Amino acid sequence: MTAATSTGSLESGPGRHSRLWRVFWLQGVIPSNILWAIALWALSQQKVPLVLGLFAVLLLYTGWIIPAVWRAAPTARTPGLGVAARGLTVAWGLNTVLVVFFLTLQLVNQ
Repeated sequence: MTAATSTGSLESGPGRHSRLWRVFWLQGVIPSNILWAIALWALSQQKVPLVLGLFAVLLLYTGWIIPAVWRAAPTARTPGLGVAARGLTVAWGLNTVLVVFFLTLQLVNQ
């Protein structure tokens, strides 16, 4: 049994999405944007404990999604898409860390 047949989701037929597509969009982009939307709403409502809790969740989530996308990248139909997904996810992760850091500093100084 090869690695491709043992995972089952690595092979994509016509009309089916690759494992990378599911990880990048359904587990990465959409949940991350939902978490950020809730965090920004909580920040605008000055709900500091909720904001700090969401920041912690975002940091943990970011630490989980980067390796998940990295592992799924080879399943892209086009190798360039796997490279792009890796780069975009790392950039999004760095952005998340920096924004959380600076918003937390701002909250602490209020």
